[in-house]
Amino acid sequence: MAALLRPARWLLRNGAGFAPLLPLPLRHLTGRAGLPRAAAATLACPRSLARPLINEASLYSTVAQKKSDHHEESISTYKKQIDQFDWALTRLDNSVRRTGRITKTLLQNIFHDICRSGNPSSNLALLLLRSCGSLLPELKPSERTEFVHRIWDKLQQLGMTYDISHYNALLKVYLQNEHQFSPTDFLAKMEEANIQPNRVTYQRLIAAYCNKGDIEGASKILGFMKTKDLPVTEIVFSTLVTGHARSGDMQNAENILSVMREAGIEPGPDTYLALLNAYAEKGDIDHVKQTLEMMDKTDNYLMDRDLMQIVFSFSKAGYPQYVSEILERMKYERRYIPDVMNLCLSLVTERLEDVAMQILVSCPKSLLENAQENASNLNNFGNFFLQHCVSMNTPFNKLEEFCEKLKEEKLHVAPLQFTLYCALKAKKTALATDLMKAMKEQQAPIRPHYFWPLLTGHQKDKNIQGIIEVVKRMHELGVNPDAETYGNYIFPAFDSIQSARTVLQENGCPVNDDILLLAELRNEAVNGNLEHVLSLLVSSKSSIDLNSFRGSLVLGFRRSDDINLWSKITEQLYTDGRYCQAPPGPTEAVGYFLYNLIDSMSDSEVQAKEEHLRQYFHQLKKMNIAIPESIYKGIRNRLNNHHVPELIKDVALLVDRQTSGSSKILVENSSDLEQKLENLKAENRPIGDVLKQLILILCSEENMQKALEIKTKYESDMVVGGYAALISLCCRHDNAEEAVNLKQQVERIDSLVTLDPGKYIGLVKVLVKHGRLQDAINILKEIKEKDVLLKDRTAFFHILNEAAFLGEVETVKQLHDAIMTLGLAKPSISLCSPLVTLHLEKDDIPAALEAAVDCYKKYGVMPRIHEVLCKLIEKGETDLIQKAMDFVSQEQGEMTMLYDLFFAFMQTGNYKEAKKIIETPGIRARPGKLQWFCERCISNNQVEILEKLVDLTQKLFECDRDQMYYNLLTLCKENNDWQRADAVWNKMQEENIIPRQKTLKLLGEILRNNNQDVPFDMPTLWYDDPLEPDPHHSALPLPPEAVLKKELMSACQKKKSEDAYAIFLEAQKKNVVFSALAYSTVIKLLLASGSLDEALNVKNIAETHIKGFTLNDAANSLLIITQVRRDYLKDALTTLKTALDSHQVPSSLSVTRLVQAFASKGDKESIQVIEKMVDGLQDSIHLSRMLFINNNAFAEIKNNNPDAAVKFLEALFTSGPLDTDKQQSSIAYVFRKVLEEKLEPATEKLSIMAERLANQFAIYRPVTDLFLEYMYSGRVDDAKALLQRCGAIAEQTPVLLGFFFKNSKIQGQTHILKSLLEVIPELTAHLQVYSFLMRSYGLDRDVVSARALYEEMKAKNIEMNNVFLKQYATLLKDAGEPVPFTEPPESFKFYLEQLKKEEVQAPS
Repeated sequence: MAALLRPARWLLRNGAGFAPLLPLPLRHLTGRAGLPRAAAATLACPRSLARPLINEASLYSTVAQKKSDHHEESISTYKKQIDQFDWALTRLDNSVRRTGRITKTLLQNIFHDICRSGNPSSNLALLLLRSCGSLLPELKPSERTEFVHRIWDKLQQLGMTYDISHYNALLKVYLQNEHQFSPTDFLAKMEEANIQPNRVTYQRLIAAYCNKGDIEGASKILGFMKTKDLPVTEIVFSTLVTGHARSGDMQNAENILSVMREAGIEPGPDTYLALLNAYAEKGDIDHVKQTLEMMDKTDNYLMDRDLMQIVFSFSKAGYPQYVSEILERMKYERRYIPDVMNLCLSLVTERLEDVAMQILVSCPKSLLENAQENASNLNNFGNFFLQHCVSMNTPFNKLEEFCEKLKEEKLHVAPLQFTLYCALKAKKTALATDLMKAMKEQQAPIRPHYFWPLLTGHQKDKNIQGIIEVVKRMHELGVNPDAETYGNYIFPAFDSIQSARTVLQENGCPVNDDILLLAELRNEAVNGNLEHVLSLLVSSKSSIDLNSFRGSLVLGFRRSDDINLWSKITEQLYTDGRYCQAPPGPTEAVGYFLYNLIDSMSDSEVQAKEEHLRQYFHQLKKMNIAIPESIYKGIRNRLNNHHVPELIKDVALLVDRQTSGSSKILVENSSDLEQKLENLKAENRPIGDVLKQLILILCSEENMQKALEIKTKYESDMVVGGYAALISLCCRHDNAEEAVNLKQQVERIDSLVTLDPGKYIGLVKVLVKHGRLQDAINILKEIKEKDVLLKDRTAFFHILNEAAFLGEVETVKQLHDAIMTLGLAKPSISLCSPLVTLHLEKDDIPAALEAAVDCYKKYGVMPRIHEVLCKLIEKGETDLIQKAMDFVSQEQGEMTMLYDLFFAFMQTGNYKEAKKIIETPGIRARPGKLQWFCERCISNNQVEILEKLVDLTQKLFECDRDQMYYNLLTLCKENNDWQRADAVWNKMQEENIIPRQKTLKLLGEILRNNNQDVPFDMPTLWYDDPLEPDPHHSALPLPPEAVLKKELMSACQKKKSEDAYAIFLEAQKKNVVFSALAYSTVIKLLLASGSLDEALNVKNIAETHIKGFTLNDAANSLLIITQVRRDYLKDALTTLKTALDSHQVPSSLSVTRLVQAFASKGDKESIQVIEKMVDGLQDSIHLSRMLFINNNAFAEIKNNNPDAAVKFLEALFTSGPLDTDKQQSSIAYVFRKVLEEKLEPATEKLSIMAERLANQFAIYRPVTDLFLEYMYSGRVDDAKALLQRCGAIAEQTPVLLGFFFKNSKIQGQTHILKSLLEVIPELTAHLQVYSFLMRSYGLDRDVVSARALYEEMKAKNIEMNNVFLKQYATLLKDAGEPVPFTEPPESFKFYLEQLKKEEVQAPS
């Protein structure tokens, strides 16, 4: 398509000077011979056409602005065709980039989307036609031909006018698919369409005759070409070779090469390939070998892709025995891995699975490990093969054999499981059953969810018999359906749960009563049938843990307002031991349930149900239900976050004081402390600390009366902290008088003292609530004077809003003025909205309008204008509506006025009036306003209004229709309404909308979550290359040297070492010399990929071309590392010496690797030589001072002399250079190496040394290193034993945290970190441990463990810093799950730097 699409794209882009080059993979789709005449003319004179096209576009734009409907429609169609072409091209190109092929589903989706648009362009048609050939290896050739015919006919129905390029593309597809057709009939069809054939047409018609062995027919076309003076190229001669061979005349096929030379054309690789394929079809391996050997002696050579064609020819002709001889000649370059995969797919399609497997296992493992095309490399390389075998109905016995072979060759870690996945996805029940039986024989686990895909179809069709058959198969395989299987896949197919139980039992399906009860509980709870839930809990005889249905029950509570049922169910769970058997029992289990109930609610939901929750908590208190104090604190925090702190005292009634956390921490309870206080007072001893403790405990118990009595009794000994706690307590209990008195007493003690922001806000809130406005304003003034940092200014809105709902006009106005005047908050719509709310609550709409207008005049915001307009419309106040609209139009513009009126009509159900507004001439889409109203509809669950909005905006100019439907689908997902979502999808197709990937993904999730078929592929996101060549760049071709250099640097930039080396060799043949920088870049790339021989070859050639060429520091360091990797240690030592002699500075990594390699050989002398060579450079290259110490010791051990190593190390620690800095001198490397190599005698002696240093010299670093290496190597029992013998290890916090930090950055190390925390739980006292653990979970993508950690910290009220929250939020978003808190807005780097500054500034 490089020939076709380049000029086509250039034309579509309004006369750009020169088209951007298409990506390399799309050359599979392209061919210059297929260029249409118009496009060819464009290429011939691009500059002459550019200006007229630009002028024409400008003319269209001008006329459109003058409201010319005809021209506006033509521009819209024109632009739509451009967008469609780029969109389709991008999707196909990405598929070819990644896999070298196109899937049928992808092509079908693009085809259907283009058809729905109704106006496909010529380029789109060409793109679709050319994709139906060899790029679809997973389809049989006959199916591909049928597909291309369907595309051809459908596009013709849509009005497509085909030109010669389309007919040539169709011919090419026929040839690739080996479709038998009549060339004369094809020419006749072209003549009917008034299309003149060109040279490419004749060439492909000759190929069609030759493929059938019809030399006579081919000769006629050839003669016709000569009469028209059309050149006969190598392509034609290559085709004739095939023709003679298939006619049985191999001699003439061979003679074609001589004829070519006589005609002045030297046979190239294509001609030889045609001849080799001809031999292969005859099974003539001898001639194939001879021809290949002859080619090796000439400049002609075949690439791996060409050899694969020969393999395919041998296999298809029935000579698979010769395949191995061709495979031996393949180089297996990494760039041909997709071609290998496609060859295997083609062979499977032809029922030649055994040959495909032979090719698959012949691929070098080292190549596959580095292949970028395979995300998981060898772990799942056989996926494509197994999946295609399943789709082609390969027998089970063969599939089992292939799975064993793939596992044996280490090309797949779990082939049977993946094949089962493919069979289940394809709904192949018999194959899936056989595969599960095979897995069972191998003792692999078989999970209930394996059967879900089989149940889905039966459930949808209400096929009871089908469900029973699947359940029977489950039991045959020893798998019992779990609660999810019953609830989501079996129950929905029956009229009732009882009928499901009866039918299953009648058909001999064993039913587990406990699991069935759990499924029924979940089902009824989710549907809000709490009365039935209570009945099941009371009547059931089974034991079910609350945790197994807690989430469903929380949802059921939220969907019901019956507080009596809430309380009875909670009491049943608390008192009936069957539901809370796990320690520590019902107190904690019910506590977690309450916490999850509050946590799952939104702010508005908690505020709306505040009274319900209060009644619920009081009823639980009457039922003697208690919860742990630690969980109470978590609930208290959530209630504060929901802005309903008044509920805290009600929850506090439930705290179990006997086992509360504060009792454990403080040892004594409140009565004990009170007695202790009296004793201390009687003894005339200081009581301040005990008094504060007592006050804090009484506050946590919400015992205000007792706390105030204690304060009064010991007032002279009270401190500020005690007063602050009492102020908060009184605010929570609405005791404004006492709170103010306490505040005044604090000021008498210290007038400069500053309370925390929460206590100030609490005071303001309680004072406003009790009508003490001036006192509240005084508190606000104190906040300003003392410069109190208010983190959450939304509290002001809640205070003002509460007063507004009570109708306190003056209170709201004065308090708002004070906040604004003092600058405690910036004016905003939310903060100003209470000024309007207080009038709306009184139904004084004129006053509300005046307040909104006044806000705009003062603060530049117009709060709640939407609600005001809605009220005016409902009351029919036309004069006030006009007044409001005049003001909005004057201040914010006519467009804003129209949208405000439109939304108000929509909200009040006046859809006819809304339609008139949105059809106002000249109105354009305002994305921000439309999105605001959509989100409002979503939050209020207004489905009908949102549907009407989507309908009415269908013809709105520049309206983002996909985004509108996306919002509607969002509401469908919240309501779990898949039927409505399906209807939305149909509307989108009727409207010919091409959905974005996020829309498809959302719709797919809705359908999939409801066990419905998804009518498209769930999208996978990928990233395009954002860089495109400048279309206005000069059209002059680059010289060959510049082209090669550009390609070389591009390959280096993309880290494609094989491609870069191939370009380098090509440049050598053409005597092209690059710069020193280019050679150095190639060498570094080759060394980085481990290609030492190639790198040295480049280096030698560079030295011949460039006098004095030397490698730079970085390249020499890479060379040393590569030589070490190859075990060329002497060469590496020479390279290091040469670099140092040239005054170059090697990298610390290269020196380290070399020293470690010599140590592994036991070569102490070489280590000492290197130490002398780098003497003086250690600090400049940041070389560890322990490098030579550790490796000298390890070299002694490798020489079977561990006693010398121990003596050497012990002397250094006790009296040598390590004596001055014992704790920073790590010998962990030595321990790690002896443990890795299982040198047990050395390990034992080193362990004795480490313990001796710890016990006799108090040097704990060595024993700590040994302990950590035990942990790292999985020897946890040895680590525990060492810790028991030397308890001081647990006190080496910096070393332990350093180990924790280092391993948290490595994927797959979470188990080590958790083991360390189990062995030394004291580490959890350091908050950074939680951040490190969350980072490790993030690397492992372990959402379950991360969520458990988050819930544990939240329940225990452990502070979570921004780094922790950012890591958890990122993990959840990557997993497609909601974030249950406000994500910190800044980057990781920002919060890490912030954390470092806080640590630096923290007092020591």
